[in-house]
Amino acid sequence: MQMRAHNFGILSSVAIALLCLGHPGHAESGSRGAEIKKVAYMYSVTEYCGLNTFEVYDGYRREMRHLTREGRLPESTVRWLRIDGIVAADLEFENRGLGGIRNWCPTEGLDAVRHFLAFRDAQLLAERDQLPSP
Repeated sequence: MQMRAHNFGILSSVAIALLCLGHPGHAESGSRGAEIKKVAYMYSVTEYCGLNTFEVYDGYRREMRHLTREGRLPESTVRWLRIDGIVAADLEFENRGLGGIRNWCPTEGLDAVRHFLAFRDAQLLAERDQLPSP
């Protein structure tokens, strides 16, 4: 029980630090930050549900690269946003309990898989379209 209280304290400190990282006037970066957190959360759900195939992971990595390039956020901020998304998924898993993931995986888990596969497919198609024709 004491370990959980300690972990909660650490998680609270991380959350406060993330809130302090926000820069007023950088709305675009802020929205990219929210997207980075969401993508990290979604991938963590696929991991909890055992749905993280190579293709899903590739889609996740491609989307993270896209968001970090477009958002022009410092690497340290991106790292904290990813951690925040992972922690959010961890807390959701603990909140649901072992029986609760029976519904979590077929809903949020499969939605995340479809999302990453669609992103990957769109990027692969765009890459093929950029190749010179023989």
